[in-house]
Amino acid sequence: MNIEKTVIRCAADAYSVDESTITLDTDIRSQLSKQSLLLVAFISSIEEELNVTIDLGEAAALKTIRDFVDKIGQPAE
Repeated sequence: MNIEKTVIRCAADAYSVDESTITLDTDIRSQLSKQSLLLVAFISSIEEELNVTIDLGEAAALKTIRDFVDKIGQPAE
């Protein structure tokens, strides 16, 4: 499964925007929404689709779609 495409699809679904408007450099809070509930929905969708766990505290520090892709691609500690 392509992590980049999945994360972009999850973002599009959570933030109700077209996938084509989202790139790896899209800033989640400034370009999509600052609403924390939408961020939680985005994270939940990623976790379900990719069978991963993302700590909400760590997720708060991630700014772009690329940050999420990189985080998911890192080995678990």
